[in-house]
Amino acid sequence: RLRLTTSGLDGRMTAAKQRVLGLMPSAAQRLLPLARVSLCGASHPLQQHLSAPASRLSPSSSTASTTTTSSNVHTMLIQQQQQQKQQQQHNGLVGSFVQGAGLARCQFKTGVRFASSAAQRKTTEADKKSEQKEKLAEADKNAKKKDVPLGMLKADGSSKRFYKAAGVAKIDQDDPRTGTLKTMWSLTLDGRGVRTPANKLLTLPNKNMAMAIALEFDVQDLHILPYTMPMTTLATTAIDQMSRSDVRKSSITGLLRQLNNDLITLRSNEPDDLVASEKQLWGAICDWASKHYKCSVNSTDNWLHLEQDPALLQAVEGDLQQLSDWSLAVIDNVSGATGSTLIGVALYHGFLDSDGANKSARVQEQYQVDRWGMVEASGMGGHDIDAADMRARLAAASVFLRLLPKNIK
Repeated sequence: RLRLTTSGLDGRMTAAKQRVLGLMPSAAQRLLPLARVSLCGASHPLQQHLSAPASRLSPSSSTASTTTTSSNVHTMLIQQQQQQKQQQQHNGLVGSFVQGAGLARCQFKTGVRFASSAAQRKTTEADKKSEQKEKLAEADKNAKKKDVPLGMLKADGSSKRFYKAAGVAKIDQDDPRTGTLKTMWSLTLDGRGVRTPANKLLTLPNKNMAMAIALEFDVQDLHILPYTMPMTTLATTAIDQMSRSDVRKSSITGLLRQLNNDLITLRSNEPDDLVASEKQLWGAICDWASKHYKCSVNSTDNWLHLEQDPALLQAVEGDLQQLSDWSLAVIDNVSGATGSTLIGVALYHGFLDSDGANKSARVQEQYQVDRWGMVEASGMGGHDIDAADMRARLAAASVFLRLLPKNIK
């Protein structure tokens, strides 16, 4: 419908409007249902026409004015309809594009969300592990200031006891070889941790081993005597030394070199009772090694020349390579104390107990004691001190191996 806004116009505009409506009633009636015309803007052609003086719409020119005005209004209304239609089509295209783009964006975001959620879960797990390791490292760093360093203890036993009680504590420790966390047991002195000579936390793979080492500290009197703590020595050796690849390799090389000149393969040729004792104790170990490694073990009474079968050396090397740091530390310690790699290996595999290993290691010394008597302790020591030291070392090694978990690596 045709809406003619007349507010704000002067009287002349009102008269002109009435004349136009009076001159072209049929045109106005035809155009009323087709369009809306606002006369608020002075630039609109219809308003300009309506605002013109009355003289321009005189009766003499009514027919021409009516035809011209009707044609102009009709043309303007058609153009306006076309513009509105084009605008609607344009808006529809834009809306469809926006809607499609929004849907594609939503689908893209959904796919990214699903893909990123899986990656986020993995990242979250990795972040948790990394954060946990950082916390452990920070806690370890802070604990170092409070822990007790074993490096301050004097080997001669002059260090005074500074703690009241020894105990154990369960902790989570980072494994540098696997990069995972594992449960360990640490030694504590009055609630404080203990550091090895290499400033590493003294931890054991199970509670029983930790309790055994805590007992060595607990039985100390006014002064701490390191040479009366063999299990502590084995533990610190495994933690500080055997955990290093170069030291581990050097230890295995030394054990194989010692096997070529092993104590129990170098026999005496006289006197007969000593020869019989060596054959009885040492021969049994050699026979066991031959069956275990499926290689012959050579022995001789000529100490100047002896070579073992290369197959035996290779078999023993393979056996040593697969041992844990804890077990290798025990064999290295026993072999160093007895002068025999085979005694250490036999103790590890359970063929010998601590008493059998002690007797096998002291065959010749015991023969001298039985024949000439024991030289007791003096300023430089004697047979009794050597025997006690050997017995303590081998007993500690045997207990240490028995307390180790079977699946320890």
